[in-house]
Amino acid sequence: MLGMHGSAYANLAMQNADVIIALGARFDDRVTGKVDAFAPAARAAAEQKRGGIIHFEIQPKNINKVVDASIAILGDVTHNLGALVPLIKPSPRETWFQEIKEWKTKYPFVYDKSEPGKTKMKPQEVIKELDVQTKDIKHDIILSTGVGQHQMWAAQFFRWRSPRSMVTSGGLGTMGFGLPGAIGAKVAAPNKTVIDIDGDASFSMTAMELATAAQFGIGVKVLVLNNEYQGMVEQWQDLFYEKRYSHTQMKNPDFVKLAQAMGAHAIRCSSTDELPEKMREFLEYDNNKPVLLECVVSNREHVFPMVVAGKALHEQLLHPKLSEATKQS
Repeated sequence: MLGMHGSAYANLAMQNADVIIALGARFDDRVTGKVDAFAPAARAAAEQKRGGIIHFEIQPKNINKVVDASIAILGDVTHNLGALVPLIKPSPRETWFQEIKEWKTKYPFVYDKSEPGKTKMKPQEVIKELDVQTKDIKHDIILSTGVGQHQMWAAQFFRWRSPRSMVTSGGLGTMGFGLPGAIGAKVAAPNKTVIDIDGDASFSMTAMELATAAQFGIGVKVLVLNNEYQGMVEQWQDLFYEKRYSHTQMKNPDFVKLAQAMGAHAIRCSSTDELPEKMREFLEYDNNKPVLLECVVSNREHVFPMVVAGKALHEQLLHPKLSEATKQS
């Protein structure tokens, strides 16, 4: 994943690539970072007539709207990309692949792990457990998300195996999207296991739709990471507004009782010790009935890496562990 909370290695690859092929990309600010400092290697390669930014786009208004393309190709990407393929000549790529591999090793996704019996579960641990327990059925899974930190962690720590298997509000950023999105996906693909990874604040926006799922027998699985905060907003207040927290703490209902009142099966998990068992119950529950798993997780967790507003992709804010390791290397 690229951009504000994307992987460090993806951002570095974008900044160092000689050629960028953009298929219908909007080049929004979450992807580009500081526009003037976006893709410097590709811009330099364009000046030297050996590379650049090639933008395939169907809407004329999006071409050169944010990022100036070296070459813009208007029309249906299926047809136009097919016309490009015969023109491509193979060239050695081992050095480039090795460079990306080294970035992956140097800048992995990291987080502070919980201490069993001492600290609450980390939200990242929950998603990693989901990833482990679904490793053999990835081709049969569709994930939706709400909007917030949980959305970023889902993209970072769940290992994707199939295209078009993540349903998320990535452009509009609509809190509350996760559950309705999951319901729609389950209706469209009833034989798939459809899981909504949600945060407590985002889930609360449309939680009543769980009653719709129960009424019509739509077997969505809702995983709520409950940290009692609007975490993404709190992260900005913590990092950039001198910890002046305002209107970000949630006073939540009992999500288990709420789900049960709406006709759904509900489970609560409060520790890493019981996480594998509770996750198994959640995943094995009747695929034709809605189920909710509330995981009580630690608050004040931050999503890293982070490209701060006004900074370039390669100027990302790393997790403190990586920042310290980078200084020592």
